[in-house]
Amino acid sequence: MSLPISIKEVPFFRLIIPFLAGIACQYWIGILSSSLWNYALVIFLLILTFVSFFLASQWRFRWLFGVVINLFIFFFGVLLTVRQPTSDKFEINNRNRAILYLLDNPQLRTKSIRVEAEVRSIYANNTLWSTNEKMLIYFDVRDSLASELRYGAEIAVDLVPQTVSLSGNPNQFDYKKYLSDRGVCFTAYLKPNTWVELGNHGVPIKKIALQLRDKLVLLFKSYGLSGDELAVASALTLGYQDLLDDELRQVYSSSGAMHILSVSGLHVGVLYVLLSFLLSFLDKKVLTRAIKALILLGFLWFFALITGLPPCVQRSALMFSFLVIGDFFKQKSNIYNTLSASAFVLLVINPYNLLDIGFQLSYLAVVSIVFFYPYIYKLLYVKNWALDKVWSLVAVSLAAQFGTLSICIFYFHQFPNYFLLANLVAIPLSTIALYLSVFLIGFSPFHLLAGYIGIAFSFIVSLLNHGLEYIEKLPYSVTDGLNMSALQMFIVFGAILAFSFYLITKRSRFVFVSLSLIVFFLVLNLKSYIENNQAKEIVFYNVNKKSLVSFRLGESLIFVDVDTTKIQFVDKYDFFTKGYISSVCAGKDIVIINPSQNKIKANNAILGIKNQHGISMINFMNKTIAIPFSKSLNGFKSNRKFNIDYLVVNNFCSYGVLDFFNPKMVIIDSSVSKYALVDIVLKCRHDGIPYYITSAQGAFVLKI
Repeated sequence: MSLPISIKEVPFFRLIIPFLAGIACQYWIGILSSSLWNYALVIFLLILTFVSFFLASQWRFRWLFGVVINLFIFFFGVLLTVRQPTSDKFEINNRNRAILYLLDNPQLRTKSIRVEAEVRSIYANNTLWSTNEKMLIYFDVRDSLASELRYGAEIAVDLVPQTVSLSGNPNQFDYKKYLSDRGVCFTAYLKPNTWVELGNHGVPIKKIALQLRDKLVLLFKSYGLSGDELAVASALTLGYQDLLDDELRQVYSSSGAMHILSVSGLHVGVLYVLLSFLLSFLDKKVLTRAIKALILLGFLWFFALITGLPPCVQRSALMFSFLVIGDFFKQKSNIYNTLSASAFVLLVINPYNLLDIGFQLSYLAVVSIVFFYPYIYKLLYVKNWALDKVWSLVAVSLAAQFGTLSICIFYFHQFPNYFLLANLVAIPLSTIALYLSVFLIGFSPFHLLAGYIGIAFSFIVSLLNHGLEYIEKLPYSVTDGLNMSALQMFIVFGAILAFSFYLITKRSRFVFVSLSLIVFFLVLNLKSYIENNQAKEIVFYNVNKKSLVSFRLGESLIFVDVDTTKIQFVDKYDFFTKGYISSVCAGKDIVIINPSQNKIKANNAILGIKNQHGISMINFMNKTIAIPFSKSLNGFKSNRKFNIDYLVVNNFCSYGVLDFFNPKMVIIDSSVSKYALVDIVLKCRHDGIPYYITSAQGAFVLKI
C-alpha cells in the first residue's frame, strides 16, 4: 500500500477534488436552482471542453484544458446536487389519493409499522399525475395486512401528507435535515382500511436478496440463536439491524465497537477472501479465471443487496470489484486511486452520500488505516507471532481512530476510552462469527452438523456481547460532554493533513503548520469554554404532547417538567435533551423540578419560584416566566392582570388564561391540542400579544 510516486497514478483523486467542491458548494451555498437553463450550462461546458482540448495542443494554451476539465467536473457536482422541486399536486394536511411503491420491507416499531415509499402517481383534478416523490409511511401497528407487505408492493391509498416537522431543540439530531438529504420531505399515517395492495412490481434481484435475508435470519433462529445473539448475528452478517434494541446499541457505541454492527470492509473482506480461496482451483486458465471473476462480482453485489446497500457496503463492494477486475487483467491499482474511484462512482449515483455519516466515517477510517498503519506498526517490533498479531490489531485501531476522532466527537459528543480493548475483543470474535455463519449456511442441509455449528455461532456472539458489555461497564468507559464546532473539526483535519505531509516529505515546516493549527484549535476551545461559562438562556422545548422548559446559567441546568406521569425524565426526554445536556453540563447532574409534586430543589441564587393557583411563577435573571402545572386556575377570578415577560401556554391552560396575565410574549408549546391552539392564537391576535408556536417553529431559545 505504497504512496503514489506521481499524481498520474491517482487520476480519480485529481477528479474527485473539484467534484467534492461542487457538491459542497451547491449544498451549503446553493449556486444553482432547478431550471431549464442548467441544460444550457451543460451544453456550454461541453463545447468549452472540446474547444480547450484542441487549443491545448498549442504550448501557450497547454494549461487551458486542465482548467476547463476541473471547471466542468465542479459544475457536474453542482448540477447533480440541485434539488428538484417537490410536487405541486400534493395538498398538504388534506386528503389525497395516490399510488405508492414500497422501497423496502416495512419495519416493525414499538407503536407503528414504518416504510419508505415512492409516490408514483397522485389523483388530482380528475387526472392521475405521475410523480416520484419520496415519503415516510406509518401504518397502525395493529394492521396485520401492513405487516405482510414487502418491497416492491404498489398500494392505492387515501392519505393526508404532512411536511416533516422541525423540532429545533438545541443540539438535537436534526431529523428533518436527515430525511431531506435522503430526498424525503413528507410523512403520512395510514389507518387500516384506507389502502389496498394492487400488486408487486419490485426489481426481481432485490426481491430475491431481501427474501434470502429473511430466510437466513430464520435459519439462524432455527439453530438456536435468539434475543441479543440473534440481533447481533443478523446485523453482523446480513446488515439487518431491525432486531437491535437501544440498550444493545448503547453497549456497542459506548465500548467503541459500533462499527462491528455495520457491515463494512472488514466483513466484505473476510467473505471475499474465503470465497476467493474456495475458487482458487479456477486460476489455471483464462476462461476459468473469467468465471471466477464473474462469480466473485456476483457474490459481492448480491451480498450488498442483502445488506440493503448502505454506503459502507457500497464502498467495500466497489473496492473489491476493482480488485477482482484488476486481478483478472493482472493489473495492480494504487489503493488511493481505488478509494477515490469508488467514492466518485457512489457520489455520481447519489451526491447526498457525501452527507451520510456512515459514508464519511467509512472513507476516513480506510484512508487513515492505509496511510498511518505502516508508520504506527513500525514503532514497535514484536518477535512473538501471537503478540505481533495483537500489536497489528492495536495499530489498525489507532490508525482508524486517528482519522475519525474529530468527526466522531463532532457528531456524537463522546469518546470510548477503552476502544483499543474493545477492538481486541470485537475484531477476532466478529471474524470467527462471520466464518461460522458461512459454515452454518453451507452445512444447513446436514442438521446434526449444522446444530453444532449453530451452538458455536451462538456462543461466540454471546461472548462478543458479554465482553463488550463488561468493557462498557468499566469505570470511565466513556468521556461524555465533548463538543467540537465544524470549524474546529476542519482545523483538526488540517493539522492531521499537515502532519501527514511531514511524514511523507520530512520537511519541518509541515510540523510547524500542524502545531500552529493545534494552537488555533486550543484558542477556539478556550473561547468556547469562556462563552459557555457565561451563557444565560431559557429554552422552551418542542416535545410532542409534552411541556418542558430549561434554565441555564453557565454549566448549571435546571429543567421544569410539569408532566404528572411517573415515567423517568430520561425515558421521556432523552432524545430531545441529551445533546444539549451534554454540551452544557458535560455529564454533570442536572436539577429537575416538577411543581405539581412540590419537588423544588433549585438553587435560589439561580431561580426564584412561587407556586400559586396551578401556576409556577419563575424569576430568572430579572425575567418572569409563568408556567401552568395544573388546572387550578379554572374558576378563579381576579380583578387585575399580572405583568410578566413570558407565559407558557400548555395543556393545563384554560382559554381565559390571558385574562389573568399581561405577557410580553406567549409561548405555545407542543402539548396544546390543535383546537385549543386556534383559540389561543386568535386571542393573542385580538389582544396584540406576540406569540410563538413551538410545534410549527421549533423550540424557542431565549439568550439573556
